[in-house]
Amino acid sequence: MTEAARGTSVASTGGARPFSPYEFLLAFRYLRARRKHGGVALIAWISFGGIALAVTGLIAVMSIMNGFRAELFSQLLGFQPHVYVDTREIPSDDIDRLLAEIEAMTGVKSADPVVTGQVLASSQRYESVLQVLAVRPSDLARMDVIQSGDDPRSLTGIQYGDLETFGDGHNGGDGIVIGAGVAQRLGVTIGDRVTFTAARAAPTAFGIRPQQKAYYVEAIIAAGVSTIDNNLAYMPLDQGQLYFNRGDVVDTIQIRLDIPEMAPQFVAPIRALAGPNALVYDYTRLDPAFFNALQFERTAMRLILSIVVAIAAMNIISGLVMLVKNKSRDIAILRTMGATRASVMRVFLIVGASIGMAGTLAGLLLGILFVTFIGPIQDFITWTTGAQVWDPNVYYLYRIPAKMDWGEVAFISIFGLAVSLLVTLPPAWRAARLDPVEALRYE
Repeated sequence: MTEAARGTSVASTGGARPFSPYEFLLAFRYLRARRKHGGVALIAWISFGGIALAVTGLIAVMSIMNGFRAELFSQLLGFQPHVYVDTREIPSDDIDRLLAEIEAMTGVKSADPVVTGQVLASSQRYESVLQVLAVRPSDLARMDVIQSGDDPRSLTGIQYGDLETFGDGHNGGDGIVIGAGVAQRLGVTIGDRVTFTAARAAPTAFGIRPQQKAYYVEAIIAAGVSTIDNNLAYMPLDQGQLYFNRGDVVDTIQIRLDIPEMAPQFVAPIRALAGPNALVYDYTRLDPAFFNALQFERTAMRLILSIVVAIAAMNIISGLVMLVKNKSRDIAILRTMGATRASVMRVFLIVGASIGMAGTLAGLLLGILFVTFIGPIQDFITWTTGAQVWDPNVYYLYRIPAKMDWGEVAFISIFGLAVSLLVTLPPAWRAARLDPVEALRYE
């Protein structure tokens, strides 16, 4: 107590300055004190470990969720456009001008004219209803998911066949590209015949009859998203205009951006270019419930894991309450030597904040290491268990995706420190309100 007394004597009136060295000296001495001296080292270690593991789990889970979200968006938006322009009310003479103006916009990767239609596809054994997109062959070839197939480890892109002859022949030829799920449902492969029957009847010389034509599978592609792989087929734009009786008109302009998340910001500028007769919307309007669910899930998981961090920090309260009780005599002596209530409170705040800060920093380090080396960790688990814990045939991914969001890491750090400081306040306040006379009466 001599060093503490020396620290308190520097200010007989008004007390020592806030967070002076003697306050840190006392706080760290209390943290290191052995059990017979009233220390709480064991509880401090438990609190430290709980906060560290909770912060590690929060960083790991949020990073994996961010990785899954990024991979889902990458696969989904690799095929799905980011902004749509309904051109059915736009004069056909203005389409080429609009395409050129949109492609000239900064941030626009491509603007593709598309004809859409629904058909009944039938092979020799099976039938299936498909959504057909008629596109320019060059537009299909430069889609992100098609180009991802260049990686030999990728399970997306072109699985069988190629696009070398896609679009060749009169009016675009008779070749089509279908999804992997469509090929499985129809029981067809490269070169097999598939007959399309249009849902809408077309006038002919013999009266009105359903439009029907046979096509041949040139390529089978996989996007990694079941709603795409099981329902889509592609044909050349010229052939689609002929088959669906569109003439020179297209149904939509499908726009892909360099940054898909900025799609809502492009709606208004594109609408200004397209004019009042065009309907312009972004991909989030196609299935708002799905995208809202993704955001809600992310927010809910952050809230739940934040509660886990708060529960882990609660251990600090129990440790400090025991410390205040065991150090009542020391607190009373400090008060009689001139230590102020604020000074005593700061000592115990430093004790709790030190545990919380150390646990948070350790959790941040472990969380960052976990996310950084998640691949080797996955390989180690696979090696030790002898089982494939991550089947790429199910998830279309070879690795557990993890994407570090430094904004969330900062939030987790601030939250862990704030909770640790808040839970320290009640026992520190109790120590500051301790009456020296009552504490020394039975000593």
